[in-house]
Amino acid sequence: MDHELLEHTADLGIRAWGPTMEAAVAEAVIGLAEVMGVRASGPGEVLTVRGDGEDDGSRLVALLNEVVFAVETGPVGIAGVRVRRDGGGLVADLEVVPTTTPGEGVGVKAATYHQLAVERRPDGQTEVRVFLDV
Repeated sequence: MDHELLEHTADLGIRAWGPTMEAAVAEAVIGLAEVMGVRASGPGEVLTVRGDGEDDGSRLVALLNEVVFAVETGPVGIAGVRVRRDGGGLVADLEVVPTTTPGEGVGVKAATYHQLAVERRPDGQTEVRVFLDV
């Protein structure tokens, strides 16, 4: 597992890492799906979402908020994710599976900028930290 949940008084955080920014963001999306209780098994259909921003942190927040929107309006479960850069944004190709019931996890209102971090670790991994308003 390449992510963990972080506790906070009023929020819930995700810390995720990988060999690249894209891999770390993909792990953060998987962590978000687990929090929301919408982790699914495939095969599914591809749903593409995009997060734009001025820097990698704001792109991460925007992308996670798009994932929350997709899950809430689907409703869908997330079976897989692949993240790539596209110009000034991050694009996630979500493998989604339609569901008839909402997720049984925590209701997430939005990803926030509270204690947001995108860092390159000494071991070469990229680590992201983001808190969710729940």
